[in-house]
Amino acid sequence: MNFGQKLQTARINMHLTQQKLADDFFITRQTVSSWENDNSYPDIMTLIKLSDYFGFSIDEILREDKQIRLFLDKKAVKNDLKPIYRILLLTSFILLVIELL
Repeated sequence: MNFGQKLQTARINMHLTQQKLADDFFITRQTVSSWENDNSYPDIMTLIKLSDYFGFSIDEILREDKQIRLFLDKKAVKNDLKPIYRILLLTSFILLVIELL
């Protein structure tokens, strides 16, 4: 079962609406809908909070849903590349200034 299905099943079993879950997590109902339809995924901290809230393990989610692992991997790589991008941008700017002088 993928993350969206697991989330929707857990929410329905607890007799919660998407709006109630959204209110509890300070997000929009559309975000909950997007998660349930596998259009997007929560960040890792929200995933931990959801697993505590519903009582399912993160291990279950990450092992069963390849898409969420890919999403989290891409997010991690993007964060790892930010400092490199900043250095390259700064270097380019310095070279441009030197060129203009």
